[in-house]
Amino acid sequence: KGRMVEFLQYAGKQLRIEPQNAMFGFDDEIGQLELIRPAIVGRELDVDSTLVKVIDSLESGKHNVFFQFNVIEPDLGDDTTIDKLGISGMVAQATTFFKGSGESRQQNIRAGSEMMNGVMVPPGLEFSFNENLGDISLDTGFAEAWIIFGGRTIQGVGGGICQVSTTAFRAAFYGGYPIVERNPHAYRVGYYEQGLNSPGPGLDATIFSPVADFRFVNDRDAWLLIETELDEDNQSLSFRFYSAHDSRIVTVSEPKVEDIVEAKESIYEFNPDLESGEIKQVDWENEGAKVAVERVVEINSEIIIEDTIRTTYQPWGSVYQFGLD
Repeated sequence: KGRMVEFLQYAGKQLRIEPQNAMFGFDDEIGQLELIRPAIVGRELDVDSTLVKVIDSLESGKHNVFFQFNVIEPDLGDDTTIDKLGISGMVAQATTFFKGSGESRQQNIRAGSEMMNGVMVPPGLEFSFNENLGDISLDTGFAEAWIIFGGRTIQGVGGGICQVSTTAFRAAFYGGYPIVERNPHAYRVGYYEQGLNSPGPGLDATIFSPVADFRFVNDRDAWLLIETELDEDNQSLSFRFYSAHDSRIVTVSEPKVEDIVEAKESIYEFNPDLESGEIKQVDWENEGAKVAVERVVEINSEIIIEDTIRTTYQPWGSVYQFGLD
């Protein structure tokens, strides 16, 4: 009996299906949810009931036994309403631009933003970018593009996904949410300073699973619905947060830039894949600097968050690759 219980417990782990919440968008015109992905009902093996079935079958000489499962309902079904979620409207939004990105980078931004669209965060719980992003691979819709790795810009799967994490970070930052983890890029990236309303340097957020994540807490008394929109014509990505309004006021300072360091000298290196006389730039120079951005979040004149986002950007030099006979 003991060994049979051990077997059933092992089988239960293999056969378990985790429930998944329904995912929604928010229709601003009518102020209601619209279903993006139906909920998935989970299941778990009922070890005790299955064991009884096994024993009864053995005693009666039967050779087939049906496993007994319990249903696990998701927290949010397809019929979920904004009243259940406590959502009253949009509480934060952020937009970044990626003009000049190659097709592979745009593909990765598109894939990453689709995975974030409709994410639901319960009140009081933490959002993890990496957990919601899942596996970054060619099989999940990502392509090879430029990434920052080991002090260089190289080709890697998922290059450009930090456009998505940076936009999510800014929505959370300007929305007044407590930031748990944010990791800056090694150097200033021009994409994150594009646009008339760009906050300038110091508000980017890189991710590299499982080492570097972006995390924040939903500290409102309602669910948080995350909606993304990719505008390929305008080459922009937007995050919109829908939750409960609580009259919080967020004040963000201009970036304080200090200790500027000149960009490094350009580097030229041989690339056997290039034709003779062909030169290709793979890295772009940037000054180094220390940047600080201060934030104060108040509710009813009471300060609930007072933090400073600090970044140290390294000086960077352009890198050119060339071909020879």
